[in-house]
Amino acid sequence: MRYQDSIARSAEYLRTALPMMSRQRAALHPVSYAVWYEFVSGSNPALAQALQELTQGNRPLDETQTWELYRSHIAELDTESATRLGEGLGNVLGQIAHSAELAEDQTQTFGRSLGRWNEQLRSAAPGQHTQVLAELMAGTQDMQSTMKALRARLHASQSEIEHLRHEVERTRGEVLLDALTGLANRRAFEQRLNECAQSEHAGSPVAPCLLLSDIDGFRQLNERYGLDFGDQVLRSVARVLQRCAQSHHVVARVGGEEFALLMPEAGLHEALMLAEQLREGMASTGIATDAQGPARVTLSLGVTQLGQGEAPSAFLARADLALQASKRGGRNRVTVLSAQESLSA
Repeated sequence: MRYQDSIARSAEYLRTALPMMSRQRAALHPVSYAVWYEFVSGSNPALAQALQELTQGNRPLDETQTWELYRSHIAELDTESATRLGEGLGNVLGQIAHSAELAEDQTQTFGRSLGRWNEQLRSAAPGQHTQVLAELMAGTQDMQSTMKALRARLHASQSEIEHLRHEVERTRGEVLLDALTGLANRRAFEQRLNECAQSEHAGSPVAPCLLLSDIDGFRQLNERYGLDFGDQVLRSVARVLQRCAQSHHVVARVGGEEFALLMPEAGLHEALMLAEQLREGMASTGIATDAQGPARVTLSLGVTQLGQGEAPSAFLARADLALQASKRGGRNRVTVLSAQESLSA
């Protein structure tokens, strides 16, 4: 999931983020907190760069800019989940604020009482000290009870915040997944693609590489065997991709029958070998049909590598060009375009 920080680390980020948030023109709401949380945690470089550009020269961030940063760089929750989580966080913050007000009132009352008791002790006649001290003990016990209740409320609020954090992680994780295959979806892929485009290795032999693959004749397979079989094919391709990919690779379903595999640091030859492994692995996987024997499914693939200073859209477009060349060349094959090759090639 996106957030793996401990409660202590999250609290540290909160203390750092709140002063920054208070200097902006945007309201203090969950969306604003999400933006500044990811900024101070250093977990979202693309967002950090965009935010720094917008606030250059100490310019405050307004509501529109805050929401745009959220939409562009942080996965959106569905409306129902966002409302539920926002209300939950609002309730928790309201409870904390109420508890703090009660504690402040009790502290002020206790402070005034201390002053009064001090005067009474100074002016007390012999034998009256015991009564004043008894009042002091009773006031101290009331103060201790208030602090104990406050600690209990804060502990309950902390538990609720932790529950909300897990809910955000779960919901945002679902938003970034393709429901049918369990792979990353198009939105998640584009986020990682944008991150890779900022790689310091761009234009080098170990620059990020991108593989795009398309299921050959997928429409005909659906027409011949039915839509349920088509879903089975998509899941089979996803399994083959997951078996071949390494833990730091990004595997995504980016279209109906189109898949992507992003290698953050790789040589072009390594990417080609992986593409061939995918192609051969899929071609050798027979997929059972209801009426006939196993159907053979193949992939066409395009491979390319990120060039120096290249935009994500150009990187993706060249990979797609390589993919289309494979399909025009007879399908069930891999085409490679280096970063130096023109998109018009």
